[in-house]
Amino acid sequence: MTVVFRLIMFPWVTLGMALAVMSMSTAFSTAAHADSVAWNGLWFECEFSGRQAPPGDDCAMLDDDGFFFEEGKVTYMKVMDSIETDACKKQRAGQCFKADTPAITVKASRTGKAVFTDTSIGMRFLACTQIFHMTAVKTFYEARPDEDRCIWAGEKYFYLRKYNGRVSVE
Repeated sequence: MTVVFRLIMFPWVTLGMALAVMSMSTAFSTAAHADSVAWNGLWFECEFSGRQAPPGDDCAMLDDDGFFFEEGKVTYMKVMDSIETDACKKQRAGQCFKADTPAITVKASRTGKAVFTDTSIGMRFLACTQIFHMTAVKTFYEARPDEDRCIWAGEKYFYLRKYNGRVSVE
């Protein structure tokens, strides 16, 4: 994956975005079932996943909110050039994009800290570190919050896929 950074801004995000940051804090190599997980890269939630249900499309469509992980850091990213409309969950223009899209443009926002292991990730927010346990499933990962939850974490499972195309950052 090629990442081109032009200008990066890190304003505070909403609690919902922060929850998404916590959820998207995973990474995998090109194949989800690789022996060694490489967390660095840009990750998105599967568009058609449920609260605790994996996506029915094997994560072929991704949500437009994502996260870039690198060396213990996580940066919230928003896709700026998606043209999808009817294909998105809420049928709103630009709210999702195909996982095999060759190139996307994103806008960077808030940066936080993350701790990665081969099977989990810890995200710090509001003075609490939430651990998510990662399980490879087909082309994506399932991120389940640890039973010892931060107040902001909730019980939602997150289904995440690494984006492998070319990325330009505004």
